[in-house]
Amino acid sequence: MKTDATIHYMSRIREKVNEKIQSELEKAGAVGLVPSHGDLLIALYEREPLTMTELADRIHRDRSTVTTLIGKLKRLGYVEVRKNPEDARSNCVYLTRKGQALHPIFVEISEAMYEQEYQGISEEERKHFAKLLERVYANFQ
Repeated sequence: MKTDATIHYMSRIREKVNEKIQSELEKAGAVGLVPSHGDLLIALYEREPLTMTELADRIHRDRSTVTTLIGKLKRLGYVEVRKNPEDARSNCVYLTRKGQALHPIFVEISEAMYEQEYQGISEEERKHFAKLLERVYANFQ
């Protein structure tokens, strides 16, 4: 079978994107955050509160990983965890004011990343690229 460097490029792109996100967060004063916290915060910006299970489902991570990530966000003051008022057996995650204040920073970083990603690429090429990536992703499911 003939191979190419596409997997290598995908891995390197992920690495470069994470480095850029980390750098931009630090510039914005969000020290201690890592890119993997972004999925959780974005899920909470879209809808809060969410239980740990709901967060895990939304970001496609296992519950133990989410619990660890939320623990760090809690220690950093971006979220708080309270008993679920509808089911005392579970906890709900809420954004704090500090966490809410990050929302515009996340939007700004995301917009800059997308602009950089598609520099010199036409709208038609973007759509085709997105469809191909979806198919590649589906191949690994």
